[in-house]
Amino acid sequence: MAKDASLKVTSDVRRDLLASAAAFKTEAAVVWEYVVNGLQYVDRGISPRIQVTVRPRAKEIEISDNGRGMDADDLSHFFRMHGENLERKAGRPGRGKFGTGKSAAFGIAARLRVESRRDGLLNAVELTRQMISQSSGDAIPLNWVTRNAATTLANGTTITISDVALARIAVPTIIEYVERHLQAFRNVNPQVAINDHLCEYREPAIAETFEFTPSAEQSKTVGSIKLVVKVAQAPLPEAEQGVAITAGPGNLVAVERAGIERKEFGNYLFGTVDAPLLESHSSLIEPYDSSRSLSLNTAHPVAAVLISFIGAKLDEVRARLVQREREARKSVQSLRLAKEADRIAEILNADFEHVRQRLDDIRSAASKSGSARSAFGNGQAAGSETDEWVEGIAVPGDVEESTARKPGNGTRGRKAPTVAASGTPNPDGSSALDPSGGNGGSRSRPRGGFKVAYRNLGPDEMRSVYDPNALAILINLDNPVLAAALGEGGVEEQTFRRLSYEVAFSEYSLALGYEMAKKDPDMPADDLLYEVRHSLNRISNAAAALYR
Repeated sequence: MAKDASLKVTSDVRRDLLASAAAFKTEAAVVWEYVVNGLQYVDRGISPRIQVTVRPRAKEIEISDNGRGMDADDLSHFFRMHGENLERKAGRPGRGKFGTGKSAAFGIAARLRVESRRDGLLNAVELTRQMISQSSGDAIPLNWVTRNAATTLANGTTITISDVALARIAVPTIIEYVERHLQAFRNVNPQVAINDHLCEYREPAIAETFEFTPSAEQSKTVGSIKLVVKVAQAPLPEAEQGVAITAGPGNLVAVERAGIERKEFGNYLFGTVDAPLLESHSSLIEPYDSSRSLSLNTAHPVAAVLISFIGAKLDEVRARLVQREREARKSVQSLRLAKEADRIAEILNADFEHVRQRLDDIRSAASKSGSARSAFGNGQAAGSETDEWVEGIAVPGDVEESTARKPGNGTRGRKAPTVAASGTPNPDGSSALDPSGGNGGSRSRPRGGFKVAYRNLGPDEMRSVYDPNALAILINLDNPVLAAALGEGGVEEQTFRRLSYEVAFSEYSLALGYEMAKKDPDMPADDLLYEVRHSLNRISNAAAALYR
C-alpha cells in the first residue's frame, strides 16, 4: 500500500501537557512527583536530602534537593514532552517513564520554575499556564531566567510551584503521603523535611511476618520474587494498608490490597514485593498509567498474575488471624472478657438504637407532603444513601449478604481480580475463603450495631481503637493503665470494669462523631463537638447502675 505523505500523526503539545497535568489533582501527589525525582537522581555515594517548603499564604511550594542537577541540555530534555528517560535508556529502572515532571505542577498551579545546578553552572527556566495557552501547540517557548551562570553551589535542583489554585494547601496531607511512600527508598537512607517536619517512614508495630514465593507456574510470568506480608498489632489507617509493589529499587509503582481491606483483619496487613518484570516484560500493554494512582493494570500479563498471587497470600494470612482469634476466645479469661465486652456492647447498642430511631423519626416527618423537606428542596428519604452509616453496622455474628456493585455502574475502582480460592477448607475439601470476594462477587455487609472486644494491641498503642471495618470498639489490654487495673484483681475487679466502661464510652462517642463526619464532611466543628460531648454524657448516664 502506497504511503500518503499528506496524512500524518500530529499532536498539540498544549493539550498533551495539560492532559498529563490533570492526573495530579492534589498537592500531595504533585509534591511527591518532584520529591521522588530528587530521591532517585543523585550522584553515586550521595544520600538524598530534600527540603519541601510550603508557603500557604503565598500559595507557593518549593522543593529543593541535592541530586545530580541538570545543565542547559538536560533542562531542554526535561521539558521535552515525550522524551526518552535517560536513566531508563542506560538500563537503570526508575520513574519518569511518562515525562510528567514538567506537567505535574499545572495540576494545581499556574507557574513552574526549575532552577538547577550542575558542575558549577546554574540554569533556571520558567513556564506558566499563560505561556502554554498562548503557544501555537507545536512547541511551547520557555522563559530562560538564567543560563550557564557560574555558581559555587553544590549540584541540585529547586522546583518552585507558585500561583497555587487550591483554596487551602494541606501540609499534614503532604506529610502523610510522603511518609507513606518513603518505604520504597529505605535502602538509600533518604532525608526529607516538609517545613520543620522531618519525614520518615515509620513502620507500624509488627505482630508477625510471613514470606511467600510464587508457584513454579506463576514464576514463569512474574519471575523469582519474594512477597513479605506483615501483620500490624492494631488496625492500620487506609494509607498504610496493602502491599507496596516496586519495579526495581526505589521505583514504587503500586499498592495492592486485592479487595481484602474490608474483610475481618484485612486492615491489619501490609507488606512489600519487588517485581522488576513489570518494567521489562515485552507486552504492549502498560503495567500502570501516568496518573500515579498506584494501581496496576490487570490487562498486563505480569500485573494480572502478581495481583492474583498477592491476593491469595493476603487472604491466607487473614484467614489464619481469624481462626486464631476464634480459638483465643475459648480461654477462661477470654470468656470473662467477652462477657464483659458484650455487657458494654449492649449498653452502646441501646443508645445507638435510640440515635437511629431519632434519625428515622426526623426523616419520616421530613418526607411528608408540605414538610420542611419539601420546602427546602430535594432531600433523601430514610433508608437512602445518607442512611448508610446507621444501616451498615454489625451486631456480633449478624451478617447480611449484599451483592457488590460492578465497576461501570457509578462505582469507583477496578474489578476485583480473579484469585484462586485459599484458606481453611470446608469438610468436603473445598476452600472456605475466596480472596476475590466469593459468591459470584458478593461480599458480606454487617448490620445492626457496634461490638466491643478486648485486644492486645501493644503498650505503645492508644488505650482504645475504633475499627470502622468491623464497627468495633477495641479496648487495648496492653495499655499500661488497663494492664495495671487488670493485674490487680482480674476481669471482675471493679477498677478494671469501671475503666473499661469509661474507655468504651469515650471511644463510642468519638466513633459516632467519626461516622457523622464521614457522611457529612462539611459538618461544622462546633456541631461535631456538641454531638460527641452529648453522646458521652448520654451513654454515661444510661450506664450509671453499673458503677454501684
